[in-house]
Amino acid sequence: MENWYEVMYNTRLDKLVLRKPKLRGKIIRKVRKHKLISLIIFITILFSIINITMIINFFEILQKI
Repeated sequence: MENWYEVMYNTRLDKLVLRKPKLRGKIIRKVRKHKLISLIIFITILFSIINITMIINFFEILQKI
């Protein structure tokens, strides 16, 4: 079991229970597991931002003419 560190003792139930994984932890585990897909998504977002910035700058240059 890979989630052994997420076990805690619940005093109300008087037994061991698994903690609910947090959203941030889930995302970090997915990124570590699927590095190639995460890299592709990151590069796509980065290039989209660069593209939008270049388009805005181009229109600003055209307005000055």
